[in-house]
Amino acid sequence: MPEIGNKIPKADIDLIDGTFNISQSKSYHLSIQIETDRLSFCVFNTVIHKFVILRSYPLPVICPSLATVHSSLIDACRPIFENDDLIRLSYQSSRLLWISPRYTLVPEQLFDPDEADSYLSFNQGVATDEHTLHRYIRPANSYQVFSCPAELINLACMYQPDISFFHHSVPFIQSVVTGVPPSYKADVAIYFHFRWLDVAVIKNEKLLFYNSFKINAPADSLYYLAGVSNLFDIDLLSTKLMYAGSLNKTPPEIEILKGYVGSITECEPPNRVAYSHHITEPFRRNFINLFNLYGCE
Repeated sequence: MPEIGNKIPKADIDLIDGTFNISQSKSYHLSIQIETDRLSFCVFNTVIHKFVILRSYPLPVICPSLATVHSSLIDACRPIFENDDLIRLSYQSSRLLWISPRYTLVPEQLFDPDEADSYLSFNQGVATDEHTLHRYIRPANSYQVFSCPAELINLACMYQPDISFFHHSVPFIQSVVTGVPPSYKADVAIYFHFRWLDVAVIKNEKLLFYNSFKINAPADSLYYLAGVSNLFDIDLLSTKLMYAGSLNKTPPEIEILKGYVGSITECEPPNRVAYSHHITEPFRRNFINLFNLYGCE
């Protein structure tokens, strides 16, 4: 298990392209992704439109109360920010993707930025020491209202003062609604996180439904998918489903769904840009939201 003390954990993924030039970092974009069990980041060369770095650190998995998770997560991330030679560079721009089930979608017509705290607390309850943020998702004609630990925001801003914050649903929704090649268009898209599942229903390039569900066992994915299909009168046997997530092999949830869903494919990684030859297809799929973050509005 990685250490949480003053020592930096060891990255288990460390891919650097030969074209990367540390002195040219102000021509690069930095995207960081933080979730319960991992901190990852990639670097995009904005001149040649190429991802040149992917680095990822495993973190201890600690899940008592939400407040304790936040405190432990910050303690695990801090030495990475303090010691990683790449995450501390000055970049042209930077973004942080916060992965959390604490969010709520609000239709554009009903959204009032002054009421963001109320929207979130009504749906998710009140959490201390968090800041409420929001992002507009054009394909959904909605605002994603979410919270992020204040201490994490302060930590990131200490090393990347102009960094902007996004919820993980933003690149996911944008990519599955408008960024998927026609041959991969699907009725349902799912994304696996650590202990929960995102589900999106798409029709004619419009988002009909998006929500997150806690997973305690692989069969839970079928239970939630069946409920969503009943809600929208979807015939699973004739449904095309896409899936993605930080996975090194086909997850057991997908193996269970194969007997009930007509067609299942992995989400295609973004193909509008180039990748270092080190960042192979499995890495592009596993970190698809992280790579899609740069293209978000």
